[in-house]
Amino acid sequence: MLRKLGKKITNNLGLKILAAVCAVVLWLVVVNIDDPVGTKRITTSVTLVNEDYLTEQNKYFELLDGKNTVTFSVSAQRSIRDKLYNSDFTATADMEKIESYNEEEGIYRVPVTVSTSKYGSSDVTILASDLYLEVTLEDLGNVQKQIMASTRGTVADGCALGTVQIVGSNLIRISGPSSIVSTVDTVTATIGVDGMSSDVSDTVVPTLYDADGNTVDTTKLTLSVSTVTVSAEILNTKEVALEFQTTGEPADGYKVTEIAYTPQTVSIKGEPAVLNPVNKITIPAEVLDLTNITSDIVTTVDISAYLPSNTSLVDNSDAKVEVTVTVEPIITETYVMPVANLTVENLRDGYEVQFDTATVAVEISGAESDMEALELSGVTGTIDLSDLGEGEYEPVITFMLDEDIYEIVDAVSVPVTISVSAASGTTDNTTDENDADVDETDEDTQTGDSASESTSTGNPSSGTSADSANTSGGNASGSSGSTGADGESEDGTDAE
Repeated sequence: MLRKLGKKITNNLGLKILAAVCAVVLWLVVVNIDDPVGTKRITTSVTLVNEDYLTEQNKYFELLDGKNTVTFSVSAQRSIRDKLYNSDFTATADMEKIESYNEEEGIYRVPVTVSTSKYGSSDVTILASDLYLEVTLEDLGNVQKQIMASTRGTVADGCALGTVQIVGSNLIRISGPSSIVSTVDTVTATIGVDGMSSDVSDTVVPTLYDADGNTVDTTKLTLSVSTVTVSAEILNTKEVALEFQTTGEPADGYKVTEIAYTPQTVSIKGEPAVLNPVNKITIPAEVLDLTNITSDIVTTVDISAYLPSNTSLVDNSDAKVEVTVTVEPIITETYVMPVANLTVENLRDGYEVQFDTATVAVEISGAESDMEALELSGVTGTIDLSDLGEGEYEPVITFMLDEDIYEIVDAVSVPVTISVSAASGTTDNTTDENDADVDETDEDTQTGDSASESTSTGNPSSGTSADSANTSGGNASGSSGSTGADGESEDGTDAE
């Protein structure tokens, strides 16, 4: 069967092919002669006109689903229709003709008018009726914000940021749907300063942020400026100490024992010529008034106003300094000091000193905590015996206490007796002539009658206590070569 079918197909094959070709040619001739009318689908973009009509009413519109095209049909003869393209048509939506469409969902529509300038209406028929562009409406938001300059990164070691600012106007106007505009909280322009050691500037795009610090999408917003120039000043730094001065005095019977503050040093920044002469920041006396205070003062001082000109703090948190002024009552205590705590100064050669009392009483006043810390062993002093010969004296004691902490209420003296050193055997050259004429017998008798506890010294600064040697049988040894009033040398022998 297949063989028979194949025979029928191939039988007179040439005539059959010729007949098909003739049919096609005949169809083409008929079509070209008749030029039949047909339709074609066209899709074109819509041009919006009179947009200010809505803007003037403080309304913002947005194309529904972002669609800005319309599709319609045109009718034309084949010869024309084949030459029609989407770009040959213009679609226009007049915003003044906006009308409500779905109020519940806030959808509006604008009639669209389609035209073509390539062919006349007799050649091309636009089959476009009831064409609309759907939009949504909401209130138009407008706001003006100040652009804040900021930095990103860390400057080089030993440097700090100075003034970071917008070059030129720092204002930006933002308009768009109120639902978006109302979320704009801040506008920031950020410049990179990582590793920088000298001034830098750059042109950057401002970024909008909401109250939570999230970036606001600007796709639907209109900004008055798209870029701004930011400059950053790079300064040197220096760490300096703080110094608090005070005015006034505490109430009677009270004393300031400490002025403590945190931080004690701060880092400031500025140009090298400004920083070099700055060694400390002095807070003037009127800031801490101590007049008649009886209790501690705890206060916070803002030191910003007292910084040297053309300088500022590296860390702004250092501006608030916590200051504590400690006040204590003054108390007075009496210390019974042993004379062993005294040092003798400037005792003449060949003489010795004897304290005529074992202790002296001294009244000392100071802050309560300081007095509690003062022990008897710490109460020491000196007596100055400069140019003093034999005799009894009451030199005033110079106490070795910190005068800023302690005060001696009344001057204290100690009775002492200065005599010729038994070891020297000499008489005081400064005694009068009558003392020089005392005979040897009287001297020997006086020497043998008693022995006393005395302080012996071989130099002016000696303060060592020692017992004088007592002679047995009432005898006392003396040094030979002592000179009498008449200038003659005595034999220095013991007298019985």
